Amino acid sequence: MVIHEYLGVSSIRCYSDHSGPNSAGGIERCDGDMACSSARIIFREEGELRKAMARQCVARTPDRSSGSGWPWCTEEWAGGDEGGMEVLTCFCNTDLCNDNNFNRGKFSEWTAATMARLKSGPTHIMDIAVTVATAAVALFFLAVVVSNIPWKSILGSGSSKEGEREEENGDQEEDDEEKEEKDEDKREKKD
Repeated sequence: MVIHEYLGVSSIRCYSDHSGPNSAGGIERCDGDMACSSARIIFREEGELRKAMARQCVARTPDRSSGSGWPWCTEEWAGGDEGGMEVLTCFCNTDLCNDNNFNRGKFSEWTAATMARLKSGPTHIMDIAVTVATAAVALFFLAVVVSNIPWKSILGSGSSKEGEREEENGDQEEDDEEKEEKDEDKREKKD
């Protein structure tokens, strides 16, 4: 680390959950303007709420207000099949600052509040918006399908066939009557 600082390159170490050549033994070396992060994740899996955590070096951090110093946190929501997930990520910029005790009180408070809120169902505005949009699309397609079904031929099939039969019978009776009248006219002419 002294060599890096001497060369003008700052470097910090962060605890990391990743495995790879740069994170041996759970410690990752971060170069340049990178920061350490620690995140708590709450998500729903097979209907049950679950918790997870992640620690790593990050090259970019989300925008923050100019007045906030280190450490600082950001909360995010990511959509998914079972209601998405809530993520609280906190950033720090000192050597090995993202240990298990980093912002422990803030993480514990956020985790308890988020778990309680999510137990009552999807209440995030994006969850609600996705549910409403999905229902609207489903109703639209249902309406299109229902409006294109030939209801008269399906529901009126019995009554329309009976009506057609009555018309055919009525036509035959009229034809029979006309034939009888013609036959009578022919007989009268013969007589």
